[in-house]
Order: sequence, then structure tokens, then C-alpha cells
Amino acid sequence: MYSKFSEYIKEHGLLQKDSKVLLAVSGGIDSMVMTELFRARGTAFSLAHCNFQLRGRDSFKDQAFVESEAGRLGVKFHTASFETEVFARKNKISVQMAARELRYRWLEKTRAEYGFDLIATAHHLDDSIETMLLNLLRGTGLAGLKGIPRRSGNIIRPLLFASRDEIEQFAQRGDILYREDQTNKEIKYQRNKLRHEVIPKLEEINPGLRESMRAFFERMESTTEVLDMVKEEKASEIVSSHGKEIHLDIAGLERGGNAGPLIYMFLQDYGFSAAVCLEILSCLGSQPGKRFFSPTHTAIKDREKLIIFPSESETDSQEEIFARHGETEVFSGKQRFTIEYGIVTEKTRLPSGPHTLMADMNKLKFPLLIRRWKAGDKMIPLGMKGMKKVSDILTEAKLPLHRKKGVLVLESGGKIAWLAGIRADERFRITSQTREYVLVKLC
Repeated sequence: MYSKFSEYIKEHGLLQKDSKVLLAVSGGIDSMVMTELFRARGTAFSLAHCNFQLRGRDSFKDQAFVESEAGRLGVKFHTASFETEVFARKNKISVQMAARELRYRWLEKTRAEYGFDLIATAHHLDDSIETMLLNLLRGTGLAGLKGIPRRSGNIIRPLLFASRDEIEQFAQRGDILYREDQTNKEIKYQRNKLRHEVIPKLEEINPGLRESMRAFFERMESTTEVLDMVKEEKASEIVSSHGKEIHLDIAGLERGGNAGPLIYMFLQDYGFSAAVCLEILSCLGSQPGKRFFSPTHTAIKDREKLIIFPSESETDSQEEIFARHGETEVFSGKQRFTIEYGIVTEKTRLPSGPHTLMADMNKLKFPLLIRRWKAGDKMIPLGMKGMKKVSDILTEAKLPLHRKKGVLVLESGGKIAWLAGIRADERFRITSQTREYVLVKLC
């Protein structure tokens, strides 16, 4: 086991010679075996333990045990306690998901705070098989068939080469102390049902199941590497970034008849399930405006694009704010407006671009109102003579539908002086008679 551990780390480049590692240790057999392997290898490490307070007194006994082991080994001990069930209820997620989120969030915070290079968890081959089966049952793509990755950002999993049986035999031979979590035997959890009922049946069919799965994961790893290269190549043709937004060209998606796989390939990174991706595929030829949701992002089918953005950023403007005379800066949500006041001279130059308004001071009535546009709003676009609906101006500007909702107008005395970032109004423009101006910028 010692040599396999070192070989696995070396083969996959999981550690550098001087790496400092934070070990995630529950006190169970897997994490205690991992601790022994790190000790024998001579890598600098400390122990980190999460107390999820889910098993009564046993949770605190686990914590005390890991702390005692850290003392015996002469390494630092880090710990945190969580009200996991409260967190799960508040966030409307399962207790298992809550524990996972709390664990990884705290581990990363501890890693960064104390200067560790990496976090190591004790996931092994059987865990990876169970994860793959769970993904398969939920409906997954190729990425879900890889099982648990060897490395995810700052997290490494150096025990993935070993089966549960190998770990148990190593612990028994080495008299490694550990604590038994009785909940691992309860089949009410999906993972445990797979572990105790499904996988033994699969082993009856194929006694070499673990070796077959180990080879399968290696093939899936290679396959996804090739797929990533294809994804990168396709992204250069189809995908463009616009701040927080990602735009997918619909014509590019449909070219070649592979729109379905391409949509899933690009959208799974933003939390969209396979089922939602199928819905998106069926709506590519429909009218714009249809919305789709993942836990973190929104996708909108626009005219020629599929637009993905963080759900909370769809609109971050307030309903109404006032800019009083003399103020030089106001905010509507995250949108910042700067205001300058000046005297018109021969050197004064009119600004260019829709993100700046230069208006005649004498034509403005303070305080100026900044608000979202609404149905029925009208203005006289700069350079024109007649009134025009703001909705028509936005349509002509080919503004993506989800952006329309957050567009702001600057209103003076009940009249729209500026459709912010789009168009100024003719009635407030600078003329040869203008003596003072107001310059408003959308930053």
C-alpha cells in the first residue's frame, strides 16, 4: 500500500516535493489510513476535522479522537462545528448536501488562511464506483461516468487507486485505530443502498468488478480529455463572453446537427441538468424570451443567441433614485452614475457614445429621477423630431430581452432626457445658446 500510494501520487503529479497538505479527517477508517500513508511518506501535513453534530455524543467523540491522533503525531489540528440540519432547512437542501457544502467551504477557508498548498480527502475506488452509479441513475453525461476526479482545484484524492477491501486489510495489518460510523450501514441513504445491496449483486455477475471499473475510469478520463479539446475548438466558433454573460450562437449550435450534445457540453458547467438542456434544444427555433433555470444561472433564448448569466445579476437596479443638483455620484443598485457640471466654452466637446449624456443645464429640472423604463414611456430620440416609444427603441437596438428589464431612464420634469446607455433625448441637447451643461456618465 505504501509503494502504491507513492506511485499513484507520482504518476498523476498530485504533490510537489515541498507540498504542505491539509488532510480532511473524519476519524473513520479511510481517513485514518490516508493519515498513516502521508506520515510514512514524509509529506508535511495537518489534520482538519468537521463536526456536523449529526450523531449526538458520537460526533464529539469523533472530534476528540482526531484531535488526540493529531497530538500523537505531533501535527496541528484544525476543527469546526456546524449546525448542519439548520443549514439544510434554511437552504432547502438535503442534510448530506449541506454537510458537503459546509465541509468544502470551511476546508478551503482553512487552507488559504494557514498557507496549505492542497487539501486531501480520503475518497477511494469504491467511493468512485458508487458516485458513478449515482450519476448514472440521475442521468449523466460522459463527465459523470468518470467517477470522482483525482484533482479538483486545490483538492486531491490520493486514495482513488485503492479499494475498500484493500484499505480495510491495510488497517488491520497495521493496527490502525479508527472510529466506526454506524450510519454507513443504514440503507435509507442512496449511497449505502448501492454499497450494501447493488454492488454485491454486480460482483456476483462480474467478480472482477473493481478492476474493470478502475480501467473504465481511466478510459473515461482519456475520453473526456479528448472531449475537452473538441469543446475548446467549438467554443472558439460558438461561445463569446460579455462581462458576466456567456453567449452561444444558435446557428453555430445547429450547424452539423449536434446541437443537443453541444448545449449539454457548454451548459453543464453552469449547473443545467440534462433534462433542462433537452428543453432548451426543443425551443431553439421558437420565439425569443423563453427562460430556463439551473440552481445558479438563467438561460434565455434570444433572437440569435442563447444567453447564460448568473441568476442574481439579471437586474440589480433599484426602482427609483433621485439625483439632486450638486450631487456628483449616485447609484442604482450596482450601476453607478457620475455627474459633472460645467460652463460651455469654445473648447467644450460633445461626448460620443450612448453611455454619456450631455444636456443643457437650463433645460433640466432637478432633482433628476433615475428609474427603470416602463411600458408607455416615450421620448424624442436625439436627431429626430417626433415621439417614439422606448420599447421600440430598445427593440431596434437589438438589446437581449433579459437586459431590457434593467434598462434605466433619466427623467427631468416628467420627461425622459436619456435612455441610459442607449439614446439621449433631442429636447435636452446642447445648442449654440447653451451656457451651462450637465454631463452624466453611466459607469
